[in-house]
Amino acid sequence: MSGQELSRRSLLQSMAVASAVGTLPVFVSMSSSAADAVNLTLPWIPEGEVAFMYAARKEGFWAKRGLDVAITRGFGSGEAAKNVGLKRYEYGQADIGAMIKTSASGVPLVSIAMVNQRSPVIILSLKGSGISKPKDLEGKRLGGAPAGAANQLWPAFARANNIDVSKVKMISLQPGLNIQALTNKDVDAVATVYQSSVPYLLADNIPYEIMFYSAYGLDIYSLTFITSVDRLQASTNQVRAFVEGAMEGLKLSYLNPQQTLDDFVEQIPESGKTQRDRAITMSSLLINTAEGLTDDVKSNGLGWHDERKMKHTLEVGSSYLNLPTTPALGTLYTNQFIGTVKLTDAEWAKARDLAKSYLFG
Repeated sequence: MSGQELSRRSLLQSMAVASAVGTLPVFVSMSSSAADAVNLTLPWIPEGEVAFMYAARKEGFWAKRGLDVAITRGFGSGEAAKNVGLKRYEYGQADIGAMIKTSASGVPLVSIAMVNQRSPVIILSLKGSGISKPKDLEGKRLGGAPAGAANQLWPAFARANNIDVSKVKMISLQPGLNIQALTNKDVDAVATVYQSSVPYLLADNIPYEIMFYSAYGLDIYSLTFITSVDRLQASTNQVRAFVEGAMEGLKLSYLNPQQTLDDFVEQIPESGKTQRDRAITMSSLLINTAEGLTDDVKSNGLGWHDERKMKHTLEVGSSYLNLPTTPALGTLYTNQFIGTVKLTDAEWAKARDLAKSYLFG
């Protein structure tokens, strides 16, 4: 299993790197030459959780609003935030913790549409490992990528759950090797992200245990769309067009995951090269749906930021991300462009039913 996982990830990474330098198209151009060309950086390689962006492009949701959006792979949320702050990209998707850290360093950014209403950060272990609650991690080996969101938030998770960190052996893992280390039993558990790891276990029918950080004291936001404060102020109509097109793509993924998957595979063929690849991609896509279905979104529209939850997210960031300064809460997000893309009650019920195997919290 791990060899297949690594093969797929390496192929995706090679394909996405090639697209970034222009040797392989990352999308099929569908916009007119008169469209406003903008660049969007992903937080990582193209996987199912970002399929809705490719669907937004393929279905013309941005084009009808006058935008031609180029989508490029990323190298982590920190890099995505930095590159948007440095104006190398007009827009990006990144973990909001990375966005807050970049803003605190003097490069002001703003969250314009929240995607992960529930945090995907988890502790993942195999069934039978004896790990089903936080204190069970004491005396165990916990793996994770040092720069990953799960590892960055580990001290907060440990403190919130009275874990004696001196009794937990931390194992540093390269990005993408979590599942290999777990199934090889090189570690007892991994600190990881729901949509990036669990689909591989599901595809191979490997039973697992999962602990969501959000269920144990860290109910914070995660992946969001970002732009620079300068762009927000100078190009308001463009930002509105970007957000509304992205949210229309997100809605499509909630209601028609098969069409979204087909649109994505057409543009990123490696994501559907085999039936196993398609299953992994679909699981990641549906997990992204599960992470977005909250009462706040149902009431206010896709992309909504709740002030109370944003405040808690900032407080956690201030405590554990070694911020040089703490940005003012009101400067970090806006709901100015949210509310035009909503789900009806019937659509809400359909989306929940489609993602019912992945719902949590």
